[in-house]
Amino acid sequence: MSESRVTLLALSDESCVVDKVDLRSLMLKAVRVEQRMVKGVNLEDEQRRYHILCDRIEFYGHRKLSERVGNFVELESDYLEVIKNLSKHFQEEVIEARLAADFCPRELVEQHIGRFESLANKLNLLGDGSVQRKINFYRLALKSGWNVIELHIPWSQSRNESDGSVDFDELKASFLALKVADEITDMADRSPFLGLRDQIQKVINQVSKGIPAAVSFSDLRHDVIAEVLHDFVFSSGRPMYLPVTYADGSVASPFPIHCVKSRSVEAMKVLREEPILKVGQMSARHLEMDLEMKVYFFRNQEISTGRSAAEIDKVAYEKAKELFLKMRTEGSFRIGYYQTGFQPAVVGFYRALAEELVARAKMQPTIEVIPYYFLVGSYKTGKIWC
Repeated sequence: MSESRVTLLALSDESCVVDKVDLRSLMLKAVRVEQRMVKGVNLEDEQRRYHILCDRIEFYGHRKLSERVGNFVELESDYLEVIKNLSKHFQEEVIEARLAADFCPRELVEQHIGRFESLANKLNLLGDGSVQRKINFYRLALKSGWNVIELHIPWSQSRNESDGSVDFDELKASFLALKVADEITDMADRSPFLGLRDQIQKVINQVSKGIPAAVSFSDLRHDVIAEVLHDFVFSSGRPMYLPVTYADGSVASPFPIHCVKSRSVEAMKVLREEPILKVGQMSARHLEMDLEMKVYFFRNQEISTGRSAAEIDKVAYEKAKELFLKMRTEGSFRIGYYQTGFQPAVVGFYRALAEELVARAKMQPTIEVIPYYFLVGSYKTGKIWC
């Protein structure tokens, strides 16, 4: 059989922690992304972030299930058909109540099961075995203050005949462990600029002592990333490569810091007589920019091909390296870089730019990049890279 089965897994707040990753924190982040997606702002970024979070929730949920942590129940094989039936008749209600979502933090359990039971009753489905099992399980979760994850498992997936557990080795092989904890980017009560600076300095200190560490750029504003990286690229210190990871667990190429010396005003005099070329970060993302931009650095399709954040970072980096190398033979460029979101593309671009500035350090200045960030309804100028 090729059908999927669904196992409901309930976890207390304490049992949500695994390898310093808090499943409950991931669920709450994903719910906030859902709320932002409704507004339709930076939708592609939010969708990608949401899929990454859902993948991680599912991965760690399977891990908890394989370790027999928490409470769980397997639903009848027709459960997914029940959800499809509810969606067909009550599409808006199902979306509003998140009935098709694969996770439910404890704050939303009462709303979820209340709406599920009400809609199932309208279609005379309360006698269905999977419906009754889900209702009873969620009612127990509500009473106990548990968080719930709905794990989809193909019947054909390798299972242990004695206990029905998932083959965790197969799952683990397809997912890289995080190098840093999620909490490191949770800076709601602090300046995000100070938070990222502190994070990078902490990683520098640990790496200098031979302690494995990496910076996570996920869940940070793109302007924060560019401005703070500028500070570390152009500041004095021992040149080094900073380890980089993302929230999906993927590991990117390291980022060079303490490696570029700012050019003097006199050295930049000739270059700054050149006009500024308006360049957008990525095509087909902000159509209102098309009339203003002369060209885009990346095509949306080519930069969105990676499966992980690190792969996207790599694509952006390699494309930028290629273009910077080509520019060396085509004259001088002052680039007004109209930057949008998508953290991996931002990091990849500035990694390539930093390395290009290092390569041109002994040459006459022929490139300058001026970032522009869309903030509070207008574009703001960032720190110049030259």
